[in-house]
Amino acid sequence: MDNKTHVFEDLDFANLPITGDTLVFANEIMLADNFDSPLDEHDVSRFMLSPYPFKLNFAVAILCTRGEMHVRLNLIEYKLQENDVLIVLPGSIGECLSFGDDYRIAIIIFPQDRQFDGLEMSLTIAFQNFTNHHPLIHLTPEEMDEALMLYRLMRNKIRQPATPLTREALECYLKLLCLNGYQWHAAHSKETESKEATDRKHFIFKRFIALVRKHYTAQREIGFYADKMCLTPKYLSIVVHEASGRYAKEWIKDYVILEAKALLKSRKYTAQQVGDMLNFPNASFFGKYFKAATGRTPKEYMKE
Repeated sequence: MDNKTHVFEDLDFANLPITGDTLVFANEIMLADNFDSPLDEHDVSRFMLSPYPFKLNFAVAILCTRGEMHVRLNLIEYKLQENDVLIVLPGSIGECLSFGDDYRIAIIIFPQDRQFDGLEMSLTIAFQNFTNHHPLIHLTPEEMDEALMLYRLMRNKIRQPATPLTREALECYLKLLCLNGYQWHAAHSKETESKEATDRKHFIFKRFIALVRKHYTAQREIGFYADKMCLTPKYLSIVVHEASGRYAKEWIKDYVILEAKALLKSRKYTAQQVGDMLNFPNASFFGKYFKAATGRTPKEYMKE
């Protein structure tokens, strides 16, 4: 494998709590599960207790077949249980919180954009929009069985001697998995959207979070988002608080700090470069903003 160019740069997979047979193809597709191997309690604890988030530049599908797994994805907590699938799109920032007893999961990691090539664009956009807001979907036993079948087919293909057609075969399996995702989306989106349509507060909060995820690296003032939504800053903050228990300004700040933490802990950039990437006027302003939120300077956080 060529370690100079790959898609797994922002997350150290050595820290993943997987002790089963992990397979990687051409540094582009990674498959891992703990179906047959006992869990290493030390490795699991070391990963769960990691004090910093990680940013993903690839897509992840986590299939839970037993037990529980708790994660925080883009500041929102999710609990995976039997027959749940969590779909994480590139650019998301995640934190692993805890695992229940005897949990079993399979993880599929791949560069998303390539797998959507040739698929219906309108379906792709609808699927991505829905997944951004509802990454956790509960499957029927039959749907989970089909997803696991594709997972096992990919494992078998990677284990076989590589041929010029191995990559194409794996991409076909991934496309089938994406098409299944479209079907899951179609089955769940109507019910979810119907519930949200009757809750104006939730609708406003959902729009606000979508705007924050799009603009938080450049816009930290609530007035910007209120203008985008044709609301007053005061009304937006009140509605967001009633819908989520937190004020709009807190959500914006936490997205900025979460991004800053992920960039700092990647150790690819200096504190000043991170401040520049997040559009702070200077390193001093970024340092004060970060310390006010975390109690530590960016350099102190990097050294921990």
